[in-house]
Amino acid sequence: MRTTGRTPRPLALACLGATSLLAGLVGCGDDHDHGDDVDARPADAAPGSGAVTVAFAHRVGGDAVLMGTDTPYLNAAGDAFGVTVVRYFVSDVSLHFADGSRWDAPGPRYVDHELTATLTQLLASDVPTGALASVSFVMGLPPALNTSGRFTAPPESLMEWPEMMGGGYHYLKFEGRYLNEAGEPFPYRAHSGGLDGVDYSFAVSLDASGRAVEATGTTLTLVMNLEQWFTAPHTWDLDDYFNAAQPGIMRNATAQAELQANGATVFALGAP
Repeated sequence: MRTTGRTPRPLALACLGATSLLAGLVGCGDDHDHGDDVDARPADAAPGSGAVTVAFAHRVGGDAVLMGTDTPYLNAAGDAFGVTVVRYFVSDVSLHFADGSRWDAPGPRYVDHELTATLTQLLASDVPTGALASVSFVMGLPPALNTSGRFTAPPESLMEWPEMMGGGYHYLKFEGRYLNEAGEPFPYRAHSGGLDGVDYSFAVSLDASGRAVEATGTTLTLVMNLEQWFTAPHTWDLDDYFNAAQPGIMRNATAQAELQANGATVFALGAP
């Protein structure tokens, strides 16, 4: 729902609970409130509504990622790496309009590079039209959404985070192979999630000036630049994080905090 003022009222739009989000991509019911608030917009706001779709793209160095066990890419530390898995949640997508109002699509959305159906998701078919200022969302699952047992069917249920580490679900599974200091292929698993009661999800806000929700339909492309997970403010030499003595980072609070910080530069809004 598009709202104005300091206390926006969210649109009831989410396929949550035990229902698979993947199924929701095909037909997530529009559970909109069509009460008086629907037109709580400035009188000069553009009339009408249109469909808004979010597309997810995954790139390395500006190019569409090539998945596989080869190691064709270089990170900022000079590690050659490849990508085999990209899976994650984004939550609570909001469209912020140039007139100061906001439209919310609460709840989690699952994305998997290998599952085409998850890469294009309809937010709603009746979003108010008008010029946009920004798009915001949460990377991962905030605590209110990150509860064990929320998802009972795959693929979402396969994102479970170990109960002994706090339970809930992974925010991100980013995996592949890199060439270690001996020049040998070694797996990396950059998994993030809430660890021991600490939430490592984070808010993302992307400039959308010059774009608008159109009555004819609008697609917003959220680009994840994968190499940025290893870059600025913390440059990762993958040998320091993934080796025979430490094959993963799920128990590493420092690594979780660094992924959270590096995530500030991971996302961009793709060209219209």
